[in-house]
Amino acid sequence: MKKTLVAWFSLIALCLLLAACGARDGAASSSRAERGKPRVSVDSMTVMLRRAPAANASIGPDGSLRIDDIELPLPQAQHTQLQQLFMQLQMQRQRTLETAAPDPNMRSVGFATTPEISALQSALLRDIPSLQPYQESFGNLQAERR
Repeated sequence: MKKTLVAWFSLIALCLLLAACGARDGAASSSRAERGKPRVSVDSMTVMLRRAPAANASIGPDGSLRIDDIELPLPQAQHTQLQQLFMQLQMQRQRTLETAAPDPNMRSVGFATTPEISALQSALLRDIPSLQPYQESFGNLQAERR
């Protein structure tokens, strides 16, 4: 009788332990899912457009557009628009980080678009067909702390 009781308690303890481990895995997969969402990451030197399974696209301070590290040849007018978008996103990033709470883990902070950013985004998505796959990314703007 005592052996059966000990076996049952051991089985219950094992189930509780497995259930506790499963909760952490769910949080990890949720974190992975969050990292995989389409987004625009704005750091001090680059604007990175991410959307799986498409390759990453980046906009440089000079208005250059690279997709999968290959620079696209664009007319000067589009370089100027990309440069303006870069500057608008940088200004909004700076405003966001000035008011954000400190984070020792250096996690990114979401921020809202402005009318200027929305207008430039619409024009660029219309004028540069290579940016079409990243349209959804502009709905998730992230200010990187580094």
